[in-house]
Amino acid sequence: MKPLTCGHVAVAGASRTCRHLFESPSAESVSFFRLLLGDGMRWELRCPICVDDAAEVFEVCEGCVSRAEEDGEFLGWRGEPGIGERPEPVDPTIATSVLPDELGSVMDIAPVATQPGVWLVLDREGAIVRWDTQSGLTSPQAVSEVPDESAREPWMNHRAGTRLHSSADGRFAAVVNDFGRHGSVIDLTTAKTTMVLDGGGYHEETVPFSVAFAEHRGRTVVIHRTAWNRLDVSDPATGELLTARVTSTSERDGLPPEHHLDYFHGAISVSPNQRRIADDGWVWSPVGVPVVWSLERWLGADVWESEDGPSRCRLTQRWYRWNNPWCWLDDDYIVIGGIGDDDEAMLDGVEIYQAETGTRTGMFAGPQGQLFADARRLYSASPGGLEVWDPDTGQRTATIAGFVPTHHHVGSGELAVLDDRTLRRWRTSSRGAA
Repeated sequence: MKPLTCGHVAVAGASRTCRHLFESPSAESVSFFRLLLGDGMRWELRCPICVDDAAEVFEVCEGCVSRAEEDGEFLGWRGEPGIGERPEPVDPTIATSVLPDELGSVMDIAPVATQPGVWLVLDREGAIVRWDTQSGLTSPQAVSEVPDESAREPWMNHRAGTRLHSSADGRFAAVVNDFGRHGSVIDLTTAKTTMVLDGGGYHEETVPFSVAFAEHRGRTVVIHRTAWNRLDVSDPATGELLTARVTSTSERDGLPPEHHLDYFHGAISVSPNQRRIADDGWVWSPVGVPVVWSLERWLGADVWESEDGPSRCRLTQRWYRWNNPWCWLDDDYIVIGGIGDDDEAMLDGVEIYQAETGTRTGMFAGPQGQLFADARRLYSASPGGLEVWDPDTGQRTATIAGFVPTHHHVGSGELAVLDDRTLRRWRTSSRGAA
């Protein structure tokens, strides 16, 4: 094996670099751009002097490439990525259902996952109504009483707003204030509030309210934030706490207390098979740090699993960036919107992570906006319309112009958005009914 241009006898790095990067005597003095070459996500590393001209680039070893990328200062992207196109036939039909007149002004909607065509609707008076889009019938369920936090000062353009969540079977609902601290859980079979939720009063304005329903060993449970750095699991029927634990406040030899978690819990999401939970939270500097852990271990083996259990796995970190578009691709993989590790140097696209190990297994440019998946395709609600992507190849396979969904009804196999008083729906698969 002959020495590479950098002088090392080693495996060549994935990116070529300009001479200034591998000849710099100190990695800390290196700053660089990633110059995209128009071929998928292939790029070259170029210093500010060489980025805008035809400066020569060289093949250097993977160690020199890593040294520049890990220790140097990343200044941003230049050039354009290559976005593959592989058009596939799709039915562009958008089904519509107009909200019945008896429903008032709507705050939010939530799909009932196991009941095709059925949605819960929350109006501005707090009323929760069951709406069957197939029959058009509505059925009042309960009235929620959650303190109004809309007058809060918005944080980074995130205004506090009311959000509705439904359990898979539609028996329970959670009404919470995203970017606020208050919420409640309601048993819709009795119309009774079973839990009053309080996510804590420390920087709660920076994150959506952490809450999600899950199924565990044939039982519905609700995961919810009880402090900025603590999640709990409860029985939504009774309010019984299932993750009781006492966190010490005493330092040990100058070290933080045992199980102390310096982490602000954010939006949470349960995997399709209900075995893992993902959390889009952050830590000081600030930096977004999405993490995943085993819900099965948390409820069946170790109540500290969400703090420091062996299954807790960090996926990535992004400076000043969280509240990302993201979704579970399937039971084992998570898709996170944006390519990069700094809020000011992000590229439109997605990164794919293996949930158990935290390994990034792929990335491709193009997708923007809210993300959805059905184990076969990835869907991005881009500003101009829905885009369909093959997550294995990174190719765009279809576009539905003008349709920008906000919700996914997995039982119906539909993406949906409520425009004014009309629910517009597009079928992602043959599962379910229209």
